[in-house]
This record gives sequence, structure tokens and C-alpha cells, in this order.
Amino acid sequence: MRSLALSAVALAFVSGAAFAASEGKFSQATVNGITKSLEADGCKLGEIHSGDGFYTIAGSTCADGTYDVTVDTDFKITDKKKKD
Repeated sequence: MRSLALSAVALAFVSGAAFAASEGKFSQATVNGITKSLEADGCKLGEIHSGDGFYTIAGSTCADGTYDVTVDTDFKITDKKKKD
């Protein structure tokens, strides 16, 4: 039970750190939209970067590894590249 609690704290810390790096740069609605899209694909939020008509999420943790994920302004995943 203790290791489960520690795992939950560690996950919250990692997710919080990624959000904190993006905090202030993006609206809560944008962060929520990106998070929802990533979670539907089995991934966690990484650091958000904006582009012209898209967002790149660097270091998104997924079940099978870490990815850089691109989503459009409607928060649909348009690209997903595994990091080595």
C-alpha cells in the first residue's frame, strides 16, 4: 500500500512539473483540451510548446515510451514521434 501511495505522489510530481513548465503560457482550456486528447491516447502531459496552428507536447509519457506529440488547435493528435 505504501509503494502505491509513493507511486501516486511521484506521478503527480512528474505531471505537475510538466504542467508547471507550461503554466502561464497557455489558457487552462488549452491545457485541459490537450490533456484530454493525450489521455484518450493513453499518454500523459509533457511540456507544451506552441507553433503556428499547432501545439507540440515534448516528453509525453505513454504506455510504450516517451513521445513528442503534435496536436492541432482542435486538440486532435496529428503526429506522434517516439523519442529514443
